[in-house]
Amino acid sequence: MEVLAAETTSQQERLQAIAEKRKRQAEIENKRRQLEDERRQLQHLKSKALRERWLLEGTPSSASEGDEDLRRQMQDDEQKTRLLEDSVSRLEKEIEVLERGDSAPATAKENAAAPSPVRAPAPSPAKEERKTEVVMNSQQTPVGTPKGRTSGRNSWGLGALWWPERGWQGGE
Repeated sequence: MEVLAAETTSQQERLQAIAEKRKRQAEIENKRRQLEDERRQLQHLKSKALRERWLLEGTPSSASEGDEDLRRQMQDDEQKTRLLEDSVSRLEKEIEVLERGDSAPATAKENAAAPSPVRAPAPSPAKEERKTEVVMNSQQTPVGTPKGRTSGRNSWGLGALWWPERGWQGGE
């Protein structure tokens, strides 16, 4: 009887551990989805701000109502960008903590069975991206924009390219 009770307790503990692990994994996946959504929003805001800056550079220096509205919108977008960057950073840290918490019980069991060498965690790619972020000036072209071709078609199969400073170039 005692053996049966011990086995039942052991099975219940295993089931509970499995349920907790699944719950943590689901929480990690939800945080990752939220992180990806916020990264997309952040990228959208950054490209929108870059476009608006480019549009403002091309306008005469006289301040019109449209320019003021655009400047206010840019300030709002910059504030949203900062908030999203903070949120992305917070989510990355939360995911890291959850993953460490997820691997901690497994690590404790592994260490009890056999000692293993300690490894430093690899830096996350998102942190490296923030370090290499470059501020563009009006003379640079955005990443992914073709530099131009002397003949032939561009990468989208079109015969012409739009150049902000020159207009359409290279049409057939």
